[in-house]
Amino acid sequence: MRAVDVVAIGAHPDDVEASCGGLLAKLAARGRTIAVCDLTRGELGSNGTVEERAREAAHAAQVLGVEHRIGLELPDGGLDGRDPGQTQVVVRMLRQLRPRLVIAPHRRARHPDHVEAAELVGRAIFFAGVHRFANDMPAIERPTLIHGLDYFAMRDSFIVDVSPWMETKLAALRCYASQFVRAAGTQPTLLNDPAYMDRIRMHASWYGARIGCEAGEPYAYAAGVPVDDPVAVLGIDREVEG
Repeated sequence: MRAVDVVAIGAHPDDVEASCGGLLAKLAARGRTIAVCDLTRGELGSNGTVEERAREAAHAAQVLGVEHRIGLELPDGGLDGRDPGQTQVVVRMLRQLRPRLVIAPHRRARHPDHVEAAELVGRAIFFAGVHRFANDMPAIERPTLIHGLDYFAMRDSFIVDVSPWMETKLAALRCYASQFVRAAGTQPTLLNDPAYMDRIRMHASWYGARIGCEAGEPYAYAAGVPVDDPVAVLGIDREVEG
């Protein structure tokens, strides 16, 4: 498999769509190569089977324009950011795909698996660059890591305008009928409460308002963001009248 520009990693199928679906659709439309990695199969989900969720995930990837979707089949409910075996699995995925950018869950999350996923990805990125770790595969240059929005509002490092791609993001989420449709015979959950989609829209509207657009997605970046020309970067590059 050839190298990709971006790998977006979620604990379960549908996590990536909710967190960074707008950015993925935007980057795919601009010709970036993207892979989505689901750490687990979501086998502990209150609704839907593993097989259903796999079909829904493949459909959602098509909607977003994602080139690759990978499932690592780590244990749902058992993600452990300090487990050497799980770290090695994620390292091998990163070395295979050699991304420049990795998007992971935010460390402040409602679901324990999301918290562990953030830790696991951070450790794997470090060890992906260590030559003697899993040395049957060559080490890679460490990709840049950013964290997307999870359940709770977050302190962002930057916000991406995803206004033209918001409906694509929502369409990708609606691919997961087993998770987001409350029907006869299903267990009521946070996800299939209609208020969940309203919350996705509300967050997008809130973060969009902060940068003057209709819909925004926030991201956290632990390092400083290098800026050569603030006038250009902040979108205020205009000719000054004399």
